Amino acid sequence: MSRNCESEPRKHRTKACAFVAGLLCLLAGAAGLAQTSQRCSAPGASLPGEVLSPGWERSYRSGCRDDAGKLAGGSEILHLVPHKGRLFAAVGYWMDPRNQWYGGSPVDGSWAQILRLDGPTSRWQVDLDMPMHLRAEILHSATFSTDGAGRALPSPVTLLLASAYQGGGDGGISLFTRDDATGSWVKSKIIGRSTGKKGEENSVRAMRVHRDSVTGIDRLFVSIGVMGIFSGVYDPSAPGRIRWDARSESGPVAVRPLAIVEANGSLFFSADRTVYRRIDGLQPRYEAVLKIDDGGGGTTFSPVGGIRGMTPIANPLGPGQSLLLVWAPGSRSRSCLLRLDPNGSGGYARVDEICLDTLLRQYLGGTPVYYVLAGYNELLGVSDPASGQTKNLIGMSAWIGGRGVRTTQGKGGEGGFYAGAAYAVRESPGHYYMREVNGRIGGASNPDLVAVRTYAVSPFGGDAGRVLYFGGYDCNFVRSPDTAWIFRTSLANALSETPPERRQ
Repeated sequence: MSRNCESEPRKHRTKACAFVAGLLCLLAGAAGLAQTSQRCSAPGASLPGEVLSPGWERSYRSGCRDDAGKLAGGSEILHLVPHKGRLFAAVGYWMDPRNQWYGGSPVDGSWAQILRLDGPTSRWQVDLDMPMHLRAEILHSATFSTDGAGRALPSPVTLLLASAYQGGGDGGISLFTRDDATGSWVKSKIIGRSTGKKGEENSVRAMRVHRDSVTGIDRLFVSIGVMGIFSGVYDPSAPGRIRWDARSESGPVAVRPLAIVEANGSLFFSADRTVYRRIDGLQPRYEAVLKIDDGGGGTTFSPVGGIRGMTPIANPLGPGQSLLLVWAPGSRSRSCLLRLDPNGSGGYARVDEICLDTLLRQYLGGTPVYYVLAGYNELLGVSDPASGQTKNLIGMSAWIGGRGVRTTQGKGGEGGFYAGAAYAVRESPGHYYMREVNGRIGGASNPDLVAVRTYAVSPFGGDAGRVLYFGGYDCNFVRSPDTAWIFRTSLANALSETPPERRQ
């Protein structure tokens, strides 16, 4: 049964279409939810009818039972995070029929989860259930070397942290802190009350530790929707071991921030069409280092977000670090890659590199590409084992037209989202090329993958830093039962400009 329940432009839906779409979604949901008795498989096991491309292994399938009998599910994998020799995954249930907001029962495996993988041949385990939290929006391994007064800790402390908006009750923004000694999690609050905001205005999408260059204090920074950037310090006596400031440090912003990074000794965050730099000190402030003026004016379309995926890279023109970012302002975005290079006087110069719609259109043999959403999280830099060169991975999803290329979540004859999980590889400022998780998606036997959201280098010793994990899916407002996925492959295969399925 197809999961193509809604078309892309929501304003064109009719009541009749909505009714039919709802019926199809219910049927698809029932089909997708029927596999709950199956045990989570070890890597390499494919789904029924699925064909694995050379070099790729399916690491996780949604809707299975872990070794303790807990249901591991989800519609999307939002983050993959190595932490103390294990790999953790943040799972969301947005648009998943298991969740009670979409008609499901309030049972296990119906809210956001954190999954854990203990080894390359292990099965994924449910490490944390997050009742009343729809998506585990951020998962981050944070290391502190000072306490809240700037005193050096006897040894650095590394915490695995998850955060999300809590629906129902008092709401607020929750923080979950893992106790690695016991494997348990402690829930606390960054904001312990209703924020007065709705939906993505509460989105918690980025987290980073930065040492204030004036005070010498390690601070944890987190973005909380349109309320901006909050910060806290390590305090073992505080709930969740973080003592948070009561107010937003940046003040409110027009559109939810999607990235917080550190480069050249400074902290940066992006929101809407602006990149801000923190000016450290006892009374910190933020200054704009870039405001994109593309002639469109106004704020960007909030669900798309504007500046996305901001990542520090080596400055190709001299010392220091540049900032690489994706510019995607609206529902017809091309997802253009921009670079900010330090100009030697404290500022940054903009350099335009490439727009991904052009690259994807070439990859798909000239198929029209009307919209690309790229840079869900960081643009991960990895070392190519063949050349030693650092290359960056750029996950994406795309609305395409034409015939002969498999789409999903669309209407017949009007295109849809590309069903495969395409990603770009940036080799240099002038050279990008396309790859795809599990190779080029073909007929209807392979499940839709839709989007690469996250990637991580394997933390397992036997993989020797030469294996990558990919995770993703994007529901795009379509009911999506058990669609979250994780694959693994060698670093060499992931970066190969000529993949095995195309070699003669």
